[in-house]
Amino acid sequence: MNLKLILLSCCFAAGSHAFQAPHPTTYFTRSTQLCAAPAKKVHVLPTENEVTQAVHQIVESCAKQAISKRGHFALAIPGGSVLKVLSSLDPSDDWVSKTTLCFVNHKCVDITDESSAIEAQARAKFLDRWGLTDIISLNGSSDGKKEADDYESKMKALPESKLPRDEDGFPVFDLSLIGVGDDGHIGSLYPNRDEIDIVDGPWVTAAFQKDPPSISLTLPVMQRAQTTVISAAGQSVKYPNGKAGAMRLAIADEAVTPKDFPASALRECAMWILDEANASEMELTMSTIEKAVADA
Repeated sequence: MNLKLILLSCCFAAGSHAFQAPHPTTYFTRSTQLCAAPAKKVHVLPTENEVTQAVHQIVESCAKQAISKRGHFALAIPGGSVLKVLSSLDPSDDWVSKTTLCFVNHKCVDITDESSAIEAQARAKFLDRWGLTDIISLNGSSDGKKEADDYESKMKALPESKLPRDEDGFPVFDLSLIGVGDDGHIGSLYPNRDEIDIVDGPWVTAAFQKDPPSISLTLPVMQRAQTTVISAAGQSVKYPNGKAGAMRLAIADEAVTPKDFPASALRECAMWILDEANASEMELTMSTIEKAVADA
């Protein structure tokens, strides 16, 4: 199935931080893809710090473009390493006050529990410092089905000026940051489970892979974001090449399917930004921060 990515562009005066007056934007339908298409945007940067810088610049660029078009920025974030990346971002200008934040996935727990709640962790690491208050929160119960249904209702209650819809009625985030697990899970869409098969159903699903359960944006929502960024950087003694194996499977392995490695479903629609270690199992040329940001 051919997945067409509709890119909306906006020009800014060099060095200017002023926002232009909003004007209407049309969001075209993008079909949900359940095959692993070739990856189109893969950037390898020398270091973890450069990957972080690239993500920071893309967040700010996407925010300014969205606000210049319709006066608002819709952002979706997961937990894990993405929170670490965002924790060192110091927003410029006033885009934060015009931002609505949703979660790609979230455990069904007390949202103030910093040990397990992504929202509590994000607030502690950067959201409170940024002053971002327009956050779509869970209720904080352990009822996965009800939490998923209620979260979708809260998203649907947002006006299209805050969270646009495409012609099929699916939400279109301006920017979605997605994390990938070693097993290929994205959000809380895990391998070989029914949740990854959703192509025309709800925006949000309950995921019962673990206890307590989680909620997750579904694949058609993840694939429809104007810009999707997946970054992998850093290494450890235990994992000297970071997530190199997972990145190879997600980006380049022709044998995997979204059913057995869900991240491969985002090959064509995502931008992949890796440091040298995390790209070490693929033969890829080096890029630059500037090229990565321009490609977003």
